[in-house]
Formats: sequence, structure tokens, C-alpha cells
Amino acid sequence: MSSRIKILYLIDTNVPNVANGSNVALLNLIEEMKHFDIELMLVAAKYGSLCKDVEQKNIPYKLTNHECHVYPRVKSIKNAIFFVPRLLGLLIKNFKAELNLKTIVEKYKPDLIHTNIGQLHIGYNVAKRLNIPHVWHIREYQDLALGMHPIPSKKSFKNRLNSSNNYSIAITNGIFNYYNLSHNARVIYDGVLNKDDITFLENKSKYFLFLGRLNQQKGILELIKAFFDFASFNYDYNLLIAGDGSEIYVNMLKEIVNKTPYSNRIIFLGFRKDTSELLKNATALIVPSKYEGFGFVTVEAMFNGCLVVGNNSGGTKEILELNNSGILYSGHNELVQSLKDIVTLGIEYYYPMIKKAQFTATNLYSKEQNAIHIYNFYRYILNKNYDAKKDF
Repeated sequence: MSSRIKILYLIDTNVPNVANGSNVALLNLIEEMKHFDIELMLVAAKYGSLCKDVEQKNIPYKLTNHECHVYPRVKSIKNAIFFVPRLLGLLIKNFKAELNLKTIVEKYKPDLIHTNIGQLHIGYNVAKRLNIPHVWHIREYQDLALGMHPIPSKKSFKNRLNSSNNYSIAITNGIFNYYNLSHNARVIYDGVLNKDDITFLENKSKYFLFLGRLNQQKGILELIKAFFDFASFNYDYNLLIAGDGSEIYVNMLKEIVNKTPYSNRIIFLGFRKDTSELLKNATALIVPSKYEGFGFVTVEAMFNGCLVVGNNSGGTKEILELNNSGILYSGHNELVQSLKDIVTLGIEYYYPMIKKAQFTATNLYSKEQNAIHIYNFYRYILNKNYDAKKDF
């Protein structure tokens, strides 16, 4: 078996990378893979910012116009009426994309195909047809966190994950267990920053921070309501909300805030690129999502010396429980009390917790560690397949 590995990475979307954890994680991995003997190609649905990034790195890419292999959402009567035509359109579109991908793979001849999210299935299908090992990166609780349901069923998806030709990477133990992954799978945490990217500012500004996509699944409305109760107790601290979302949902949040006496203390910043600066200066980052797959922003906060207050569930729980790396809460009242405790005790009280969190981040969630673990997994897969073919 050749020492050089050819990998084809498959992604779903080209939204701005700082707004998409899976894209950030993949870019971080690609950046670190330059230290290994690896040749890369990217396959995206459409041209976008991630393609621009790999262009700058002289990495080739192709486009196949595919979509996530999940049932169309039904949010209105119109959606329900056109459900079947939409579903058929999606299946036809992905069938064409799969044929296109098959041609690309036959020409490029990768040693393995690595699909960056679980919602994409064409990479698995092509790898199976061509008898190429497939790596499936499972990053989300698809139905719980995203309201996505795989075609034809969740049971069928789990069977695919545990098939002989597939090798899965779960980004947390929680996701590994949720999908009942087998011996062909590994838990490998995402690489967020380099191990030396540690900063800590003692003098924090008087604000709590939310950072991420503004939607129902992220729990932002619950955080706003908790801040209302906290704000009646404390008059000095603000809540900064950095991120964007659908115009309808964001306007709904702003209307709720504007009807209260605290409208000047809850500040919608919109989409921001200076996330590190916001985190360094924040008194604490609040992560209210109930079904966070991993918690990219949670780890980013840990690297930047920012205390994290997170919902006691999903990937947030797994990250913060380890080494007592942050504050976990369950429900509205505990969140309000956590905010009160922070301003009452003072952020200095939590410096030891922040330092422990930084130690955890550098040892488990660095780009270097992530790349080493994934490269070793690639080698394991290819050696296993090489031995199987030799025995046959």
C-alpha cells in the first residue's frame, strides 16, 4: 500500500465558514493535513466561500449540486400539498449528483471518501458501488437538533453507519451512543484552535455573550427570558447577541425585547467575524442549546479564557463536565441563578475554572490532536482494507 493517501472530502454547503461549525472543522483539518503525506480534493454542492478558501490552498474542487438526503420540511399547508413533488425532486437531483460524483471519483481515484456531515448520503452510495472505504463524520443529533429526518428512515441510516464499508467519526461520546455506532467508529473531538492559541484577559467587560445561529434549536429565546429576570436583579450587565438567522425569527426576538424595559441592555450585534475579541472580553459565554452536537463555540470560549455557562445536555454537557470546565444549568431558574452568582461572587472567583478549561481545551480540542487522530484512523482503515484484499 502506498504511503501517500488520496482523500475526497464531500460537503453540503458553502455558507460563511465562521457561521458553520462543520465547515470550520473541515478547514481546520485540511490546514493540519499539510503536515502529512496526503493529497486532497473537495466536492461541494455549489460554489461558495469554502471553495474560495481551498482555492487559496491550491486544493482542487468539484461541484455536484447535491442536497442533504433528508425529508423536506413541512412548515405550512403549501409545504404539505407539495411534499411529494418536493421529495421526488430532491431524489432526482441527488440521483444526478451521485452519477456526477461517481465520474469524479473514477477519475480522481481516491483511497477513501470522507463525508463531512451525516445528512449527505451520495458519498456513501458511491463508495459502496466502487468498493472504496467511506468515512462518515457524524456531527449532529439530526432529528433533535435540526429537525431533519433521513430518507427513508433513521433505522436505515443507522444500518448504513454500521455497514462493513463505512467508518464513522462521532464528535462526542453522546453522538456515538445516540446512533449506536459500532467498532468501525471512533470518537474524535473537533479541532478548534491550535494548542498555543491560549489567551486570558483578567479585566472582563460587563456583558454576557451569546454567539451562534439565531434559531429555536439554539435556545436563544430561553436565554433572553432568563436575562429579563436577571436584569431586574442587576442593572450593570448587558447581553450581547452575536449571530444571524432568518429575518422573521430575528425580528420576532427583537419585538419581544423591545416590549420590555431592558431593550437597551440586550444588543443584537448581527453576524460578526471578531468572535475571539468578543469572547476574550466577555464575563461569560452562555450556551443555551439543548441538543448541541459538539459545541464549537464552547471550546473557542475555553481557548479564549472565557467562562462558559451551558445547558446541561448534549455536547455542551460532555465538554463542561470534564475537569469541571464550566457551569452547567438545567432550566430557567438555574440559568438565572448562575448569572446572579457570577456577578455576586465576581469573575475572579471563577479564574481557576477558566484555567482548567484552557488546560482541557489544549489537550483534547486542538487542531493538532484532531488531525493526528483522524490521520491515524485513515491509516487504520486503509491497512484493514489492504489486508482484507490481500487475504482474498
